[in-house]
Amino acid sequence: MDVGVYKITEVTNEQILSKIRKHESFTLECEEFDRYKNTLAWLEKAIEAEGMKVRIYMKARVATMGTAVLSGWGSVAAAAAGIAMAAHNIATWSPDYEIAKHPIGNTLYVNYKKYS
Repeated sequence: MDVGVYKITEVTNEQILSKIRKHESFTLECEEFDRYKNTLAWLEKAIEAEGMKVRIYMKARVATMGTAVLSGWGSVAAAAAGIAMAAHNIATWSPDYEIAKHPIGNTLYVNYKKYS
């Protein structure tokens, strides 16, 4: 599947809404952290306004947990994080869209999950 990558300054809200309505996956590069946070909040509302469910998660969260398990106190924190992630996954069961956020790169990976 070919996923388009767009700079948030070069794509309109209407273009993004069109992709959501067509159930397309895409990536948004936000450049500035404030724009990244605002775009994430707007995307969540836009997807839900279309009657779809959305799950938002940190990209590479499982890998981060895996490295935490290797340290003493980290394993306790990793266990707590694992429980929280499981609860979040149940609360957002079977989402139409998943948004993987990558705050270091200010990038949002918007993936449509319900293919027929």
